[in-house]
Amino acid sequence: MERDWTERVEMAMGEPVCLITGGFTAKNLRLQPWRYLAETARQLAAQGRPVTVVTDGIAHHPAREQLDGVAIHRLPTVNRYRWGRDDQLLAAVRQQKPGLILWHLGLPSFVHQQLDGWPDAPVVGIFPGLVYTPRELLRLGLRRILRGYRLSAIHLLGAMVPRRLIHRAVNNGSLRCLVVQTEATRQRLLAAGLRGDQVKVIPPGVDEEWHATCHDGREDVRLRRALGFDDTDTVVLYFGSPAPLRGLHTLVRALAIARRAHPALKLLILNRRRSDELLREDAELRRLIQQNDVQPHIRMVSGFLAPDQLVRHVAASDIVALPFELVPADAPLSVLEAQALGKPVVTTTVASLPELVAPGQGYLAAPADPVSLAQAICQAAAEWPDRRAKQPAHVRRWQEVGKEWSQLIQSL
Repeated sequence: MERDWTERVEMAMGEPVCLITGGFTAKNLRLQPWRYLAETARQLAAQGRPVTVVTDGIAHHPAREQLDGVAIHRLPTVNRYRWGRDDQLLAAVRQQKPGLILWHLGLPSFVHQQLDGWPDAPVVGIFPGLVYTPRELLRLGLRRILRGYRLSAIHLLGAMVPRRLIHRAVNNGSLRCLVVQTEATRQRLLAAGLRGDQVKVIPPGVDEEWHATCHDGREDVRLRRALGFDDTDTVVLYFGSPAPLRGLHTLVRALAIARRAHPALKLLILNRRRSDELLREDAELRRLIQQNDVQPHIRMVSGFLAPDQLVRHVAASDIVALPFELVPADAPLSVLEAQALGKPVVTTTVASLPELVAPGQGYLAAPADPVSLAQAICQAAAEWPDRRAKQPAHVRRWQEVGKEWSQLIQSL
């Protein structure tokens, strides 16, 4: 019996895998959900499975290239619209002769994509989005939804998708199953009518450099001083986009409140935006800082830092605040990355966030509520007076993600 099982596994290891996704570009690969998709492909390739990513972007990138052992095949589009033909996409997939097709799907995909008719291989949907209800989105207010359309538009469309379409796609055999990154999203899909065996959870991991054992505390001290902080400061760090729905504007207001109880609190903002993006949001943020009279207590670093520099800045902080008001993807890696460095994380009760924070290392606030956020920050500051005194939570590495994907593939 054991020999037969081993032979089946060895045969399965060589079967090609085809991953279909749009937007698989260098610009996106540090962001979710493409980070998860890229690492899934890398890990499967490292296990000996030939992996080809079929994606779009041929107008600005080579038609074929390689990334860490993963072949990339670009087309004008990877959409299979119900009302059109997709000969190029079908031909590209058939050319790989895949034993498995992985397809990156969002909620709107169940409306406009033709989900069946693929080559003779099982299709697994990778569903890295979130399942919001219209009521959950409307609590943000229509004005804020419209102003934050870059983040809210896809979720607003998804909230209007009839859930029976998801149920139909899996139950009629078009998709073997859906893979999500959190239990919270799995529960939403089960509520839509899917069975437990039709939705698999494979959580993400973090890169090796995020693990605390890789760091020298003396470097942290030097960086803090270079940024203008001293040993008596309690540095709260935010890293991400200045888009208001990510909660940075609420965080600025919360800092002004929290400093009344903890005057040592300072804020370091790693403003991750490109020079030609989010100009209005950035200007609004700077006005807000002046209006709340906290400018002397805030340091801002703009632009995308190199991965090692980003890790250094997070390691040099005391508390990480990520007060999302709308979570853009199923599992924000920033929450996991901060915990891997042993940082207490202040976040909100939105979507999957409570699931992602480790017991004793996470502090939850109500979304878009400066008073609640200030209280959570003060609690974290009181309970973590020595930022090196506690051990970091266990956060999985990408290799563990790859093993779970391998187990899932072998079970199909």
